[in-house]
Amino acid sequence: MKKIIVTIAAIIFLTCFTAAQADVDSLKRIIKQENNPSRKIDLLLRFCEKYRTSNPDSNLLTAREAIRLSLSINDKARVSKAEWYVTSYYYLTGHPDSSLAIAQKNIDWLKTQPGLQPLLAKFYSSSGLCYMKLDKQKEALDRFYIALAIAEKCDDITTELKAYVNIGWAMMELNQYKQAIHNLYKAIAFIREKKLPEMNLGVVYSNLASSYCSLNKIDSAYKYARAAVEVAHKYTDITTEANSLFILGTAQEKMGRLQDALQSFLQAQPLRQQVGDPFFIVSDLAELSLLYSKLDKTEEGIAAAQQALEIARTNDISAKLPMIYQALASNYEANKDFEKAAAIYKKINTLQDSIYTDANPKALAEMQTKYETEKKERTIEEQHNRIERQNSLFIGLASLILMISFLAYSQYHKYKLRKEAQLQAEVMKQQELAARAVIEAEEVERQRIARDLHDGIGQMMSAARMNLSAFESGITFSNEEQKHSFDAILDLIDDSCREVRLVSHNMMPNALLKNSLAAAIRDFTDKMDKKSLEVHLYTEGVDERMDSNTETILYRVIQECVNNVIKHAGATTLDISVIRDKDGISATIEDNGKGFDTLDKGKFEGVGLKNILTRIGFLKGTVEFDSAPGRGTAVSIHVPLATSL
Repeated sequence: MKKIIVTIAAIIFLTCFTAAQADVDSLKRIIKQENNPSRKIDLLLRFCEKYRTSNPDSNLLTAREAIRLSLSINDKARVSKAEWYVTSYYYLTGHPDSSLAIAQKNIDWLKTQPGLQPLLAKFYSSSGLCYMKLDKQKEALDRFYIALAIAEKCDDITTELKAYVNIGWAMMELNQYKQAIHNLYKAIAFIREKKLPEMNLGVVYSNLASSYCSLNKIDSAYKYARAAVEVAHKYTDITTEANSLFILGTAQEKMGRLQDALQSFLQAQPLRQQVGDPFFIVSDLAELSLLYSKLDKTEEGIAAAQQALEIARTNDISAKLPMIYQALASNYEANKDFEKAAAIYKKINTLQDSIYTDANPKALAEMQTKYETEKKERTIEEQHNRIERQNSLFIGLASLILMISFLAYSQYHKYKLRKEAQLQAEVMKQQELAARAVIEAEEVERQRIARDLHDGIGQMMSAARMNLSAFESGITFSNEEQKHSFDAILDLIDDSCREVRLVSHNMMPNALLKNSLAAAIRDFTDKMDKKSLEVHLYTEGVDERMDSNTETILYRVIQECVNNVIKHAGATTLDISVIRDKDGISATIEDNGKGFDTLDKGKFEGVGLKNILTRIGFLKGTVEFDSAPGRGTAVSIHVPLATSL
């Protein structure tokens, strides 16, 4: 069976490869037959685009031929277009300095060419990527923002999307993870709005996973890393797939799933080799070496670190040396070779790289102390083993007696625990039924009061308004003051009618009864005063109807959160996000108000926050409050899929 599968896979691969090769060969023939220089250059540039990431060497040769032809006809615009592919070659092959020099030269010229603004945006974006590889994130961020502004002006949506993604990446590298996540969600919204291909989501999901991993929100990191791997693999984006697999491995490592992490790292390695960027190959080998040290596979770890060291030295990637040395030292330390570990730490210390804080005098002193006391520890261990052997017989006999006693006790204890578990399950079931009954009764009572307000008081107020209007037409006012007083009465009745309708709608919103959760929330926010509070609402996947209890509870909770912002936060901006995916429903309500101390338990004694926690707990969901005085509040809600459907 395996042979059949392998044979079928080989046939599919050869078919795709043959088709791709035929397309390339066809393009080569067309280029060879083309006599018009301008059209030939354009064909060469198309060829560069095909080879830009898959075969950088062919990309470089073709780009240089395009430059030669462009110079022969004095076409500076096409020279600049071809040089962009040259910058891509140097960037991908680990020479960011050379790439940056070419990009800067073109930027200086393109600033004087109003008709080539999209190309200028691409060069700004490329130069920002070079700064990222040179560990100059602030300079990179500046370039990415310029690229975004230019792309917006000339409606270059491809470069605009890349700018959003790159800004998120730079923010992430600057440890501004929340701002990074904010920009990456902007990128997702931009992809949806512009209906861009799904393959663009791969790199966004990858960076989101990395940001959440840095914030130790491992569940979110794991979810987005898997999504990134899935999208990248589907569209054969090997660069993003390699990145995503390493981020997935990092998340698994933080979960304590070291073997799964190792498999993810090893799966990413051939993809990274295929891309051929030594900058990231070195990083991956260092991460793999560090993982090997945790798995006590120090021989493999040392080999991986030494391979990374050789590549870094060959390609002059000095920025990665502290990272490699750290991995190598960790393996020596795990192998109890403290003399070599101390020597490596000394090398790290001489690099004086402020990013790697492990290489400090204290760490070196500790390594030296461990090395000097190794022999003493070995002697003590031998003496300890001898004592243990002398006592082993006594311990064995005592253990046998204890084991028999323990087995008898454990059987009784298991029986007792089983009964307690059954009782606890029944209690939880009754509590859930009681909570459901309370929530349903509360909703029924809200609906009854809303109907009474609308059909009773509301109708009587309207009737009173009509009677007064009729009465007005049959009387003559003796003076203007009487007329003004009568009009004031009518205005008061009108205000009362509106207030009754507003209260009735809030208690039983028609939008929630007739439409989806998204429509109900949008209807609620549209009625808010936009002058005092700017509201941004983003929904995804909640336009279809769901279980009525789930919709009602989520609506009430979001309504309560928004009312808290209006009453207490003093905010000017409110961001609401409600997203439904295969794992469930996630909602975020974030404001820029005055915030509060989440460690103050008194803040959670109020009815409002208690209701939020109780309602979401009924749906088996979770609520997180992220706030501090002076920096706003973010409420994150997640309801599992099984409950939400």
